Amino acid sequence: MAAPFPPRFTRTVDLYGAAHFACLRRGGAIVIGLGGVGAHCVVALARSGIGRLKLMDDDRISVSSLNRHPLAAPEDVGRLKTEILAAWIARVCSDTEVEGVAARVDAASLAELVPPAERELFPVLIDCIDGVEAKAALLVHGARHGWQVLSSMGAAGKRDGGLVRCGDLFDSRVCPLARAVRQRVRRLGVGSGQIEAVWSEETPVPPIQEPIAANPAAAAAAAAGPAASRRQPSNAMLPGIFGFALAARAVVLLTAAVSPSQRCDEASHPGPDQG
Repeated sequence: MAAPFPPRFTRTVDLYGAAHFACLRRGGAIVIGLGGVGAHCVVALARSGIGRLKLMDDDRISVSSLNRHPLAAPEDVGRLKTEILAAWIARVCSDTEVEGVAARVDAASLAELVPPAERELFPVLIDCIDGVEAKAALLVHGARHGWQVLSSMGAAGKRDGGLVRCGDLFDSRVCPLARAVRQRVRRLGVGSGQIEAVWSEETPVPPIQEPIAANPAAAAAAAAGPAASRRQPSNAMLPGIFGFALAARAVVLLTAAVSPSQRCDEASHPGPDQG
């Protein structure tokens, strides 16, 4: 009798069980922000056999993306990040439905781009946005409308994978982005127990101020605001760890492999009789 799933998923089924894997095949996630963290997360979810993905980002691959993006090549510079990931999924994981939306998600566009009616199709909402205001708006929107919300804090400027943590956003420490996000979502009425996050307890390497006089691109960026002219140090490893941690938790939630009430930190640190 033929297996009810493609053979490439055999070891995934071994890990989660056939019934739970069937839940993953029926499940979906929205991933917003497709830089180093978001792209790694998407690749892991598609490889794992998720049923459907909705991907959102209006950004394009730049030369500076190539040190951390898991799929982009030099010839992809200038292409939409949604286009690159959707094309890869269609080629490599063609039984995962994918929709790419090349749009910027912010407070003004949330209701249209992330409508609550889609929660049944995409019960997990994964935030990989960089900007604090848009990030906070998305997290509050997701929490208020009943999504299972997962969020990446700052992966830039980090070198030590051993200091990455998973858990409740309000348990996060050290990360400057996490601190700013906590303050904003708390003011908007969201508290502990509503948002799970991945963060690092490593003190980040500070941004590099671009030498504007010698860099026309930096001069153009500076016109958009002081923060836009700062270069964030990064590598491939930490965004990958963040993205894979988000994907791992999303798969647990979608497979119901543990109780949905079990938090990210509990699922990622088994007890002595589970190891």
